[in-house]
Amino acid sequence: MPVGTAAAIAAAFGGMLPPGITGTNDRCTILVSNLNTEKIDEDKLFNLFSVYGNIMRIKILRNKPDHALIQMGDGFQAELAVHYLKGAMLFDKRMEVNYSKHPQITPAPDTRDYSSSNLNRFNRNVVKNYRYCCAPTKMIHVSSLPPDVTEDEIISHLEPHGNVVDSKLFEVNGKKQALVLFENEEQSTEALVSKHATTIDGSTIRISFSQLQSIQSS
Repeated sequence: MPVGTAAAIAAAFGGMLPPGITGTNDRCTILVSNLNTEKIDEDKLFNLFSVYGNIMRIKILRNKPDHALIQMGDGFQAELAVHYLKGAMLFDKRMEVNYSKHPQITPAPDTRDYSSSNLNRFNRNVVKNYRYCCAPTKMIHVSSLPPDVTEDEIISHLEPHGNVVDSKLFEVNGKKQALVLFENEEQSTEALVSKHATTIDGSTIRISFSQLQSIQSS
């Protein structure tokens, strides 16, 4: 593991790895199967798996369209994704998430390259992003919102994906952020997968899972 990565992980997790994470995996490529072929695409997979690390390449297999290969930035990020997403529900399907026997995805016309994407989350705020890693939760955190956004705008942007139970718009260091609570994890995962990196009033929003259990009224 690179020294910088180890230092960031130690800072994020207080010197202890999260339960179930070994930190010794060196396989960077993941095989995801049992995907909903009518609704999934590379960008949606990117939005979900980029919660756990930088994405290098994604390839949906032509001969098995419910299977995809995802190459993460390093083995630790791949381990986080396998650990936290194994068995997660997405688009009415329970995803299978395992390490691939392929060490990397070979560049090809049918492979999407995300290695230089500015949407990769772990190019900055690495410690904070590691700290946010968790299995899908019912609550999502929405940031990079436009300054004059309303709570109603956020809800109408997200509610096609599920029943919004509660929400809160607030400001941190002068920047608008929101918490949105869905009925279940599958709905919040669909909202994240479908609406991360979409725009509201010209601002490209960011969505991650929140580990908060409920929204406190201020």
